[in-house]
Amino acid sequence: MKKYKKVVLKIGSALISESNSTSSKMIEDLSSQISLLHHDTKFIIVTSGAISQGMNILDVNDKPKDLESLQALAAIGQQQLMGIYEKSFKKFNILTAQVLLTHDDMNDHSKYNNANATIEKLLNLNVIPIINENDVVATEEIKFGDNDKLAAMVSKLVKADLMIILTNQSGFFDKNPDKYDDAKLIKRCNINEIDIDDFNSDEKSELGTGGFKTKLQAIEMISSSGIDAIIASGFEKDAIERIFSDGEVGTFFNAVD
Repeated sequence: MKKYKKVVLKIGSALISESNSTSSKMIEDLSSQISLLHHDTKFIIVTSGAISQGMNILDVNDKPKDLESLQALAAIGQQQLMGIYEKSFKKFNILTAQVLLTHDDMNDHSKYNNANATIEKLLNLNVIPIINENDVVATEEIKFGDNDKLAAMVSKLVKADLMIILTNQSGFFDKNPDKYDDAKLIKRCNINEIDIDDFNSDEKSELGTGGFKTKLQAIEMISSSGIDAIIASGFEKDAIERIFSDGEVGTFFNAVD
């Protein structure tokens, strides 16, 4: 593996959508791994999970469809989610900072530059930015729609070397592993060799807003900017540590020259 200096780590809803105790355990485990790499590599975390945390707090089993309910759940869950991150990283003497973005922030030149300057300042202070979409104010027109694309936008914003998408899948397979027992994991891949239109964006978890298609679209967004990418399972033991050691985790996507 290359010696990556700046990494955007996207943590999907599937990893932190269970009970608060389960979410805390997952985030603390990831925090522990990041703490071992923190001094040599700058991490920016893009997290999902505000809505699912709100559902946990209110004991809501079925994710609502209407925007107002989703925004209310996000408002309730965002504070809880950030509290888990803050508490987990504090155990390793690492400070975190909340950064909420909307699509409008990334399209407005002034806001784009301000967001970049703030994130860079946090990194210089050895503070880990925890970024999420600002679901409470986002509307259907400006909503990112999923945090895979948000992670790609942030990767380009901060000129990251690597984007890691942690999900509940072990990586990119030659066919859907949920449907085919003989599906094989592809360890290295070039995004230009994949026809993304072959993937169904509706195949996603109930608590997520994306799917595997959005992950491939995110990688396509950053590939021409010289940013490598990895899709891996956050449930795999020491996944982040192993990415920075032997690299034999998930699927590695080379940036396009």
